[in-house]
Amino acid sequence: MENRNTRRAFHAMICTLLTLSCTAGLLAQERHVNPAHIGIVYPLSTNGKTAPTDTNNFSLHLIAGISQQENAFLVAGLSGIVRGNAYGTMISGVFNHVGNDAEGIQVAGILNHIKHHAKGVQIAGLANITGEANGLQVAGLMNRSGDVTTQVAGLINIAKKVKGVQIAGLINIAEESKYPIGILNIIKEGEMQIGLTVDEGGSTLVALRSGGKVLYGILGIGYNFKDDEARYVLEGGIGAHLIAVKAFRVNVELVSISMTDFDDHTYNKHSFRSLAGYRITPRVELFAGPTFNHLLFDADQRDIRNDRYIWKREGKEHFNGLFIGGIAGVQISL
Repeated sequence: MENRNTRRAFHAMICTLLTLSCTAGLLAQERHVNPAHIGIVYPLSTNGKTAPTDTNNFSLHLIAGISQQENAFLVAGLSGIVRGNAYGTMISGVFNHVGNDAEGIQVAGILNHIKHHAKGVQIAGLANITGEANGLQVAGLMNRSGDVTTQVAGLINIAKKVKGVQIAGLINIAEESKYPIGILNIIKEGEMQIGLTVDEGGSTLVALRSGGKVLYGILGIGYNFKDDEARYVLEGGIGAHLIAVKAFRVNVELVSISMTDFDDHTYNKHSFRSLAGYRITPRVELFAGPTFNHLLFDADQRDIRNDRYIWKREGKEHFNGLFIGGIAGVQISL
């Protein structure tokens, strides 16, 4: 009987010690939520060697700082490293890293890296790399993410499903993106077509149209068979699918065209097109439509339209003219 009572007392003491230990651990964690963390570089800071396990409401580091969690604001000269979650604003001269989720704004001179989910805004001079992103990504070079809301990059965007707009100086890549804006758009659930077009001025181009279910990019190169001074033609622009009923659809396009002899003569044409298309087979489409055009060239160059304009302005340095034209073509889905 005494042995049984002794065992019960021992068990009770163990349970009490475990409870006290857990409580002490929680209190210790609470004590590591610091109002401010100020330093130069780990471990030269107010948190010292415990910095990687600490949570901070405000952090300021001359070179670099590390923490478990940031609750409101972090500024670092070179790098901010958060092993867990980051909330609020992170600003670093070179690099931000969040080991779990980030919510708020991350600004870095070169790179923002959020391992899992980012909610808010990421702005980087070079690249944003996230697991998933619900918000806006802006980078001078590249954005890479899983599912994302909006991406804006100087060169390339890479994502899985894009809910909003993808804007890239060169390439957008995604599994699904309805609104990509770029020269080349590689969208798994979208379209890519190559075609041949000819306009009222005799410019014949081979053009690639690539994009999503709504927006697409246009890139073309060709030759003008009517005018030696505007013989080589380059085209770039954006288009939108407005109406699609079975084999018939209506698209609109806004394009910029440069016509030159690569010597002394250059003519710039900006066109708005309204195009009706009809698929004669599942892969082959015929299209045509009117265009509204603005032509700009130096005043000392020859008028390649022989004064056929609905409006014109002859300045001392430049000539501007508006005219109605047309375009027709055929394209094949790749």
